[in-house]
Amino acid sequence: MPIPKISIRALRAFVAVYEEQSFSRAAARENATQSGMSTQVKNLEEKLGTPLLVRDRKEYTLTPAGQLVYREGQNILKALLATETAVTEMQDEVSGLVRFGLIPSLTRAVLTPALEQFKSEFPKVELSLVEEYSFSLMRRVLDGELDFAFVPAGDIPSGLTARFVGRDREMVVSRPGARPAHPHLSPMPLSALSGARLIVPTRQNVRRKRIETMLSAHGVHVAEMMEMDGMLATLEMVGNTDWAAILPSAICHNDIGGRHRKLNVLSDPPMSFDYVIVEKSEAPPPRAANLLAEQIVHHTNAILADWTDLRGIA
Repeated sequence: MPIPKISIRALRAFVAVYEEQSFSRAAARENATQSGMSTQVKNLEEKLGTPLLVRDRKEYTLTPAGQLVYREGQNILKALLATETAVTEMQDEVSGLVRFGLIPSLTRAVLTPALEQFKSEFPKVELSLVEEYSFSLMRRVLDGELDFAFVPAGDIPSGLTARFVGRDREMVVSRPGARPAHPHLSPMPLSALSGARLIVPTRQNVRRKRIETMLSAHGVHVAEMMEMDGMLATLEMVGNTDWAAILPSAICHNDIGGRHRKLNVLSDPPMSFDYVIVEKSEAPPPRAANLLAEQIVHHTNAILADWTDLRGIA
């Protein structure tokens, strides 16, 4: 039995229709006609001898064969584009505009050293940064507004590829001398927050549910909660009042000295989460963007690893 030959054009049409959930939007994305897109998908299904897309009410779903073709098709299209880009860039100096996104926990300690080193090596690259929370950043990457974004691991939307960066730990941040009365940089059990006034992210923030679940599961009742999504504002608040907060270690790194804020790693139970880079599955970032992402990954892991040698933190 002859092996069917899948055309790249048909594969692009199929992937676009599923991701856009519309033949007309897929046609606009691929600079083609709606009828042309329909023909390409139909020809692909006929060549493979099985349906790939099923219309379910107002949504297109994938058959088991469609899931396989979509998953492998993303890899094929991404590899082709990466090859084209690499060959073109071999002859070019690193330049152009890189548009990237970071969540707030990485901008305070990681961003400056990463950008300073990158710009010293690649001065002709222009940079455009968006600092937002994960949902907005992933939407921007999907819409082509950003080349990549650093976000917490979790539910990654269809059409994006995630790559592991590093694991962060949550810390209790409070004013020096304030309760809970644990020495700076020593471990702290979650139970020590009982009766504390705690600043938490708003409910749209993925960390909010994780914090509330941990408090509830371990029977920790705080005296009062206040919602605040601005991490720098949260740091200012806890440094000058009796409010405490649970924040990632990366944003706390500048306070290792303990002069303005006291830091304690949650130890019983520990709380951690992973950072990932997300980018469009079918459109890998240009060379300059990849080089910048590597620089940020390097400095992120340097910051995360720096806590290992601190007193009382194993």
